[in-house]
Amino acid sequence: MAIKKLPSTGDAPRATGVPESLTPGGAVDSAGFPWAGRTFDHHETAFADDTGEAPQQLLRAVSAVRTAARAFRDAAPGEQAAALSALAAAQAGIPAALASSRLLVPLLAEAGDVGVTPEGRTVEKSQELSIVTVAGPDGRRVMLAFSSTAAMRAWNADARPIPVPGPQLALAAAQEETDLIVIDAGSPESECGVRRPALRALALGEPAIPAWADDDVRAAFASALGGEDRVEAIALLPGDPEGRLLAPETEVHLMLAPGLDRDALGALLTSVQQRLAANAVIADRVDSMRMVPHAAPTAG
Repeated sequence: MAIKKLPSTGDAPRATGVPESLTPGGAVDSAGFPWAGRTFDHHETAFADDTGEAPQQLLRAVSAVRTAARAFRDAAPGEQAAALSALAAAQAGIPAALASSRLLVPLLAEAGDVGVTPEGRTVEKSQELSIVTVAGPDGRRVMLAFSSTAAMRAWNADARPIPVPGPQLALAAAQEETDLIVIDAGSPESECGVRRPALRALALGEPAIPAWADDDVRAAFASALGGEDRVEAIALLPGDPEGRLLAPETEVHLMLAPGLDRDALGALLTSVQQRLAANAVIADRVDSMRMVPHAAPTAG
């Protein structure tokens, strides 16, 4: 786990270097960081009635994705199109729910300056509050957030929560140049991830469509591979149906012309990757992808 250290010391929220987009506003009490209890009334009226429980609309959206992902995995051949459509709608429901949800960003206290007492004991002279980022499966930085105080405590009982509206969290991730957010890490029943294109849509108040279900993205793939006779068909499928950032977002299934040997296949896949990477729509709207080649059946 990587922990990003913020530049200043102390124990007050406004002295930690937390991005402005993570600070809902309002004064704090004389203690500087009054997180005791399960309310957030120190942030004026924004979170005055917050009990620290998970927003119900977010829990419903996560449950809908789980249900749709199971239906997609179990779908018979004739049912796959409907299952894909239902899964796309369910995944789009996560950023839609986040648009009206309060999330909790964890801060962890770490030792700052260290001193030595006259008796020779090492003591902490100050502490720093740090926003936690972790490395995702592909090595990118992931910002953590939680739907409830219970989920945050299950992850780390020492973490201190900053309550933040979902769109502000998306803006903060962009400010910190973080492409991914995981919500409720360590709680499989409610864990979900938000990828770069969905974060941008959330920040801008726009609907988010999974790349594999986006008609413009499908058209971009067809355009990028136009004229490549060795690719007979393309299909885009979800690579991470449950939306937990456990795999690339989009699987690119390529039906290849028969007769390709190992060297020809390797050269073709390299060419395909280069052509896809050069397409502006694909680069902008596809968070991550994995190519899955299929050999066309040989006639005879």
